[in-house]
Amino acid sequence: MASIASRRYGIGITVLLAVVAAAVGGFVLFQSGNAKGVDLTTANLVPQDAGVYFAINTDLGSSQWVAAFKLIEKLGQDKPEDELKNSVEDLGNLDWENDVAPLLGGNAAIYFKSFSIRDFDVQGALILKCKDSEKALKVLRRQLPVDFSKAKHGGIEYYRGEDGGGYIARLGDHIVLAINEESLFDVMDVHAGKSKSLADADGFRKLRNDLTNNFLTFMYVSPEDFAGKALLDDKEFQDALKAAGASDIVFEPVAWVFGAKTRGFEFQAASLGKSGSISPLVKARQSKLASVMPAEAAVFVSMANISQTWKEAITTARPQIDSAVKREGKFRNLDEALKDAGRQLGLRSIEDLINLFNGETAIGIWFPTKDDNDPEVVLIAEVSDVKKAEEVLSKVATSAQAKPRTSEISGVKVTTVRGDDGEDVSYAFKDGNLLLGTPGAIKAVLESKKGAIADNKAYKDTRSQIETKFGAFAYVDLKTVLRLASAGIPAQLDEAEKALEGIFLNIVEQDGLVRFTGFLTIAD
Repeated sequence: MASIASRRYGIGITVLLAVVAAAVGGFVLFQSGNAKGVDLTTANLVPQDAGVYFAINTDLGSSQWVAAFKLIEKLGQDKPEDELKNSVEDLGNLDWENDVAPLLGGNAAIYFKSFSIRDFDVQGALILKCKDSEKALKVLRRQLPVDFSKAKHGGIEYYRGEDGGGYIARLGDHIVLAINEESLFDVMDVHAGKSKSLADADGFRKLRNDLTNNFLTFMYVSPEDFAGKALLDDKEFQDALKAAGASDIVFEPVAWVFGAKTRGFEFQAASLGKSGSISPLVKARQSKLASVMPAEAAVFVSMANISQTWKEAITTARPQIDSAVKREGKFRNLDEALKDAGRQLGLRSIEDLINLFNGETAIGIWFPTKDDNDPEVVLIAEVSDVKKAEEVLSKVATSAQAKPRTSEISGVKVTTVRGDDGEDVSYAFKDGNLLLGTPGAIKAVLESKKGAIADNKAYKDTRSQIETKFGAFAYVDLKTVLRLASAGIPAQLDEAEKALEGIFLNIVEQDGLVRFTGFLTIAD
């Protein structure tokens, strides 16, 4: 009986969250919002050792929700306010003003202290900042499919569901709904000042303050608190992280926010962990190759210091990598494997090729025939020693079965080799940059008839929305990519596709944090 009641109660909470989300959208669609930040009052009630905290902005007049639903209109959704209200009505016999509005007081959150799939042991609760908590409590008791009886903890009244079917407490302007009594008491003790809150945790506070305070959703994860020290202290798990160069990041708290602006949707994330061996890759910098990459590039990826990152990663995890290679049985260690790969390209070791990429490296892809099976692809890399780079590429070219061919484009020597797959690959050097790719792509770079992507309006508009410095980043022209011939767009998504413009993703180490940002622009 208890498990059945718990499941019913869980379904009730799920329905409630859907109602909250729908209600927010319905109320704010055509309101003029203010741009104030979100006051995460719910974090003041969450235990400090919470491993996961997910909050949603329920401020009905916020600029975030106003912007979000206007963007949804641009994506082709007619009268989204009416659609959302209808969705709420479909969830049950709910009166908008009496059953929904009292729940919406600024923010709502779910937190978990721990979670065990094996034991189905969940410690956590749903916390709502309510517009009218007294009325909200009556709504919940009426709507949830459980009979409640009164009880007290620390002198504060709460409600206990029959057969363990959930627990509710009203704490000032907040309503707490918990699956078990222990979780409810945790929140009540924080409210009473008997234990510290998540808002008091240094990691949470730093991440909360560093990320934008105006958003739709906010999420915080502390791996140690959520996964448990048993997992994080496991030697095999640590060795795997170390071999991947991720041990400095995985163990530390991280937070994400998702929001909306006039031009589109934004995403921000930050980690307290150090970047470790990938530090050279995420170092803040300016892209020089954006002024070289052709403007028609539908995909543009830029990173720097690949060879330095490789060296740091190898140095950090050499014993683990050597052991893994040896277990495979073909080679004794990593060096032997690298030399074998190099010999296949006519090189002493594949590291001869990796070591060339010590500056910025950019990749561009575009589709002149509108078919994703027929792309033009180019890799452009800054090289510090052009002569050495020419020697390496020459060895690779002469190792191919077909004899290299040379030509000249805009006064630059271009070498072309036919690969084993029958496709031609060309390379050239210009202004200290290595150009490597399809013949058509090399020609486009050298002739530069359509300008550079740095001057492309869609690229500039999307890039300008990123608030951090730039490290390793990628840009995708969605208008082009979504209309490739072999993929096509389902009819129901055609209007949305027309509005999607570009997406920009960036990762950088800045102000002592590893930060990941993204922006999706929506055309007018």
